[in-house]
Amino acid sequence: MTARNMLLIGLAGTGIGMVLQVFVQSYTQLVMLRLVIGFFDAGIFIGNMKLIFGWFPQSRRGSVVGIILAAYSLAITMDFALGIPLTIATGWRTFFAVLAIGTLFVAAVDALVVRNNPRELGIDGFTWGNETPQEHLPLGEIFRSKWIAVGGFGIVACTFAIAGTATWVVPAFITVQHMQPEAGAVIGTVMGLSQVLFLVIGGYMSDRLGKPFMIKLTACLAFLTALMFLWSVVTPMSFSMLVLFAALSGIALLGGGAIFALLSEKYSDALAPAAIGYAEVFGIFSAFVAPWMMGAIINASAGSFTGAFIAFAVVELIIVGLLMILAREDVSQGAVVGSPAE
Repeated sequence: MTARNMLLIGLAGTGIGMVLQVFVQSYTQLVMLRLVIGFFDAGIFIGNMKLIFGWFPQSRRGSVVGIILAAYSLAITMDFALGIPLTIATGWRTFFAVLAIGTLFVAAVDALVVRNNPRELGIDGFTWGNETPQEHLPLGEIFRSKWIAVGGFGIVACTFAIAGTATWVVPAFITVQHMQPEAGAVIGTVMGLSQVLFLVIGGYMSDRLGKPFMIKLTACLAFLTALMFLWSVVTPMSFSMLVLFAALSGIALLGGGAIFALLSEKYSDALAPAAIGYAEVFGIFSAFVAPWMMGAIINASAGSFTGAFIAFAVVELIIVGLLMILAREDVSQGAVVGSPAE
């Protein structure tokens, strides 16, 4: 499918699903709709990646992907900063309706203005040099390359850190540091804005320092983030220190743009979107495992957060080790999987 078609189908499906959410009558109906919406939301994400491949050269993809991911983090932050007050004031059905209208509006705008690449503007034969004319895509080639594992574990390092901290940092601060519950909104908003900032900075860095290096660096920073929050649950701290830690939490996403840009570099433009989709499965899985694992440890230890954040740090350290082994360049580093040269 083309990037434009994936975006339009994804946005339309998501928007319609959100409209239906307004009228749900049971929790089961809501969960089922969320599953359907998630399917279409995946189409939006992959469509965005394909669009980047069509419009930007390799030398700029890290920066652009970083900006795209930062937009996702900014949207989530706005959901908390604006969506929660709107829901409290008018009800959750109104909030879903606003989201649905916004999504369908974006779908209409994309239908009018989005083009897959410069060729659709009349620039015949235009290419960025990483494309293949193959009609049959050898998807099996994706898994014969180590870079799918590098991308997957790179995503795990980021999403494990973000999911774990987003779920348990505020409750930990309230319980251990005796922070006022209403201050949780401040911590959550600062953490979200931190992600936006570091994603943009990291994307710019990845185009200049190299994607494998940035992925390994980010895994190390995610490990340091775990140690930082472990420190915060064993040592009394002022509220200003807690805000500072929240502001630094986004370093765990510094190389987020590098991950997807690396896959577009190691795979042909025909295979890269599929590779990104498969790698993202690692992140989705870790986004579930991180808060669940930490919650189970907290529950088993009668409400102690120390063990949970130790486990968080151990997992990140293991990922650092895996990436140090896997993300090494070799003599075939210039090869592109699925390209005509292969």
